[in-house]
Amino acid sequence: MKPIQFESDVKSGVIRIPEQYVGIIPRVVRVTLAPAHETRIISATKSGAGALTSGDFSALKIDTRDWTFDRGDVNERR
Repeated sequence: MKPIQFESDVKSGVIRIPEQYVGIIPRVVRVTLAPAHETRIISATKSGAGALTSGDFSALKIDTRDWTFDRGDVNERR
């Protein structure tokens, strides 16, 4: 049997299997759980001034015109 993937709400520890799969799923299965949508909620605030916004950040510019790059030096094992 090929693996089947679907999204389902977990209610009181029960995962509902969609009707289209009920007849083809064997009696014993291996279950792997993963969140349907990976989310990371990060809350950050400025010092006493409220939540951060995109306007609080700026791009960093570095002038590299006078830099030299030697691949041999970079890859040299020390």
